[in-house]
Amino acid sequence: MYLSACYRSSLLRAQHDAQSYRHRSRRYRSTVFASLLLLLIGWTAEQSAVAQTRQARAEQQRKINDSALMILSARPGTSYFTMARDIAAAVGETEELRLIAVDGAGGADNLRDLLYLRGIDLALVPANVLAHAGTAAAFGPNLGQRLTHVAQLYGEEIHILAGRAIASVEDLRGKKIAIPRHDRNAEFTVNDLMERLKINVELVAMATPDAIDEVRSGAVAALVLMGGKPVRTVASLPKDGSLRLLPLPYAEGLTDAYTPAAFRSSDYPSLVPDGQTVETVTVAAVLVAKSDDPSRRVARFVPAFFSALSELAGPQWHPKWSEVNLAADMTSLPRFAAAKEWLVRTRQQQADAMQKNFEEFLSATGGPALATLPPGQRKELFEEFVKWTRKSVGTPQPRP
Repeated sequence: MYLSACYRSSLLRAQHDAQSYRHRSRRYRSTVFASLLLLLIGWTAEQSAVAQTRQARAEQQRKINDSALMILSARPGTSYFTMARDIAAAVGETEELRLIAVDGAGGADNLRDLLYLRGIDLALVPANVLAHAGTAAAFGPNLGQRLTHVAQLYGEEIHILAGRAIASVEDLRGKKIAIPRHDRNAEFTVNDLMERLKINVELVAMATPDAIDEVRSGAVAALVLMGGKPVRTVASLPKDGSLRLLPLPYAEGLTDAYTPAAFRSSDYPSLVPDGQTVETVTVAAVLVAKSDDPSRRVARFVPAFFSALSELAGPQWHPKWSEVNLAADMTSLPRFAAAKEWLVRTRQQQADAMQKNFEEFLSATGGPALATLPPGQRKELFEEFVKWTRKSVGTPQPRP
């Protein structure tokens, strides 16, 4: 009887212990499950936050890349280096448009890099490089189908500084000519000019101050510099007769890539006597883009740049900026579509504004009699009005 009671007590304890274990086990599993659930929720939230951060960064990266254009210039110290940074400063920076000037080698290298280097949207390329590339197919055929021009910018005069013993370009035959170190525009131009003029020379690259000393001593026949007049280095030369600006007449073989120009005393008082001129030629800097513009970055740049040209014509910038003529077109490369559309639209707006002014002029000065003129006479009077308006405004003319 006693054993039976002990057995029942043991069984009850075992059952109670089992029940207690099951209860604890359920609580443990519930706790573990709850902990895992919280961990899963936390991990999911963390992954969601990471994904949102990545998406935000990707969106920011996309916006920055969509708004940024790369314009290829040239080495520091060259005119293209300054020109590209002038454009970037005048255009300014917005969320939709940011122009980044990239240092390039200049010359034909700029054309090559625009064609083949990833990320380059625009490039400053000399007109003589474009002419040579089109004629010699230096970068393959059909260049006009792969490239377009946004605008021709100002021309850079070719300055040939020679010593007393050199009287003409012909006197350079077989002699050494210095060019600034790292200036591929000057290197290409001298080679191109001398080849066209059939004059063999030896090019020597050196620092400009050293080259001037070498020309004075006679060790080098001449130094060639390219830049929009007045070039500071040339303007600062003393009037001691040791150096002169060598005439470079405009010849028939230069017509496709060069433009006639001249130096006057107002440009270089120490080198050109009053009332005299020294002939030379210029090479236009051309703003070039690829034919395709899938991101529309260049299309957004065009109106901003064209509008900024009025600021670049101001006194704080190089005086050559005032000579840019957007209407000047190239025959070798088509005009970039957005640039062409802007010019057509602007011309129409100007014509409409002129016509409106003419109508107001007729109404204010002539009364009903002038307002009812026959179409032919009205057209002649309008043309006279346009001429008078342009003359009275004083439209600036390009300097030779």
